[in-house]
Amino acid sequence: MVKKTRVVFLHRKGLSGAGSKIMRCDQLSALCSYYLGDEFEFTVVTLRPMRSTEAFRQVCSNLQDCIVIMLKGTWALFGDNRMLELRRYARAVCVDYVDSNVRTNFARHAQVHVAASKAGAAMLEELVVYQGAGECAGRVMHLTHHADPRLSDVRCTFADVVQVGYLGHPANAFLTDRLRQEVHVLSYENDREIGDVFEGLRGFNMHYAVRALPRRKEVLGVFKPFTKGFTAAVLGANVLTTRHTTDAVHYLGEDYPFLLDRTDEDSVLTALDRARYLYGTSAWDEATERMRHVRQESSPERIAQEMREILSDFT
Repeated sequence: MVKKTRVVFLHRKGLSGAGSKIMRCDQLSALCSYYLGDEFEFTVVTLRPMRSTEAFRQVCSNLQDCIVIMLKGTWALFGDNRMLELRRYARAVCVDYVDSNVRTNFARHAQVHVAASKAGAAMLEELVVYQGAGECAGRVMHLTHHADPRLSDVRCTFADVVQVGYLGHPANAFLTDRLRQEVHVLSYENDREIGDVFEGLRGFNMHYAVRALPRRKEVLGVFKPFTKGFTAAVLGANVLTTRHTTDAVHYLGEDYPFLLDRTDEDSVLTALDRARYLYGTSAWDEATERMRHVRQESSPERIAQEMREILSDFT
């Protein structure tokens, strides 16, 4: 029997309950095990602070000959020098930035820089050129951010009118008092409890994905994956979002009818009226067909293939 290559999703203890850890470690590990389990053994490991050289050596020993994929922020527990030393033990050291600031969190000694968005990948390519030059420079790979696998059997039901729902933390959405009358917010306590409201998504044929306006000037380097778009696509719903939402135009196209140019109450209300007007027409159906393409682009099979491409240079 051929020995499987070990792949370790490594995250720091403080991220244990975070949605990014649940999806990009626990769920991604399970997804990859299902599709790539004949060749690789996937596990999730929690990294605690290494307060001594002995503790660091033990971590290195435990990761001997593994392909390590560190979740955002985890590499900072090592620092530059220890990242270089870890590379002498591990088969490969990768960093998955997900939605963190790739500028301020760039791990110059990672062998693979994993981006969850196309825009993030482009920024990482620039950083590799300007900060990662030399023999330690890594390569950039895109790994699509999947929709929650618990939604795989959930579909929005037929409705006579447009029903708009928002899944996420209300503070992250642009929601005025007037818009709260138009958009139903599915409430949950924390990221671990989000599955409790998934059944409620059946009632919405349009997902609201308009982010709240930043309280301060946005720092260039943060690229949120298009997860809300992928979620809507899995359920067979359309999505209402903005043109500047990361990757939205890439996946939906410039002419997708429910892309906002501005984030203000009047613009959103006008877009909702437009959705109601187009509902049941060929334009709505064309938008739905575009979402089917998004579903294919973010399918588990596609993501597993992207993961295989990341791992292939180290097997």
